[in-house]
Amino acid sequence: MKPLQCACLVNVQNQKLLLVRVRNNQHWYLPGGKIEQGESPEHALCRELAEELGITVLPANTRYLYTVLAPAYGQAGDVELICYCAEWQGIPRALGEISEVAWLPLQNPDLFAPAVHVLCRDFLNAEHLHTQAT
Repeated sequence: MKPLQCACLVNVQNQKLLLVRVRNNQHWYLPGGKIEQGESPEHALCRELAEELGITVLPANTRYLYTVLAPAYGQAGDVELICYCAEWQGIPRALGEISEVAWLPLQNPDLFAPAVHVLCRDFLNAEHLHTQAT
């Protein structure tokens, strides 16, 4: 089965990661979402961030960081997170299916969805820890 591909924002400031929580779900996810057929990951990221957080990101203001393959949380198969940092305009706020937006310490992986946990373990705790773009 082909993994579900998603474009996600990775933003770390002061050892805290910007995360979102979907309604009726206890785990935290990276902001972003599913890449639609015929859509580039960069355009999917910009669309999802506008829909879910009300922030504006231009595809030219994104930078690829890392790809995470992990078990999909709450569904069969795997998820492939294509992760970017990006400059944005606006203040992130919960919109649509998002119930909360928060900056959470990297040291709280039990709160994170499996793919976010993998990202923290493999990428953020390595030399790329200070990935910031706002």
